Amino acid sequence: MIAHIVSNLPLPLQWGLALLIFGGGLLVFAVRRSALRIAGGVAAFCGAGGLIASWIFSPALLVAAPYSVRIVSPSRGANVGAPLTLTVCGVKASGALIPATSSQYYLAVILDGVQAPTVDVWHVPVDLAPGRHTVEVELVSPSHQSFTPPATFTETVTVLSGAPPIGPGTC
Repeated sequence: MIAHIVSNLPLPLQWGLALLIFGGGLLVFAVRRSALRIAGGVAAFCGAGGLIASWIFSPALLVAAPYSVRIVSPSRGANVGAPLTLTVCGVKASGALIPATSSQYYLAVILDGVQAPTVDVWHVPVDLAPGRHTVEVELVSPSHQSFTPPATFTETVTVLSGAPPIGPGTC
């Protein structure tokens, strides 16, 4: 999980680094033979070094987002009921709207300054208490890294008791 969050490596390499780190650490602590303990320590050290190098030299930190994002439903300043479903679309350079997420792009959702779990869907269910709320979405890589410059969109919605809930929209 650590390799997934801090690196932009392909999944098999992430699992390989995890195997080196945790398998090597297990050898260090579970085996009595000094040669195997040394080999385990070297493996764990190499795995940790590879993980740190992939994080420092990660290309996801240096690339621009493929498109901008926009919350299309509910509309800006809307009075809505809870629960609601945010519809987040990607906006290509041509102005065409597409679903914001895919296997290559996820959304980080920030509700009133607090980050919710990162999602891989463009219809995001949200249950907010009555009142005014700031909702921000950011397009991120599958390893949860921001693009440079970040692709974000912020909107304010007001949740009213008894107002009809907003369902998903279309891109």
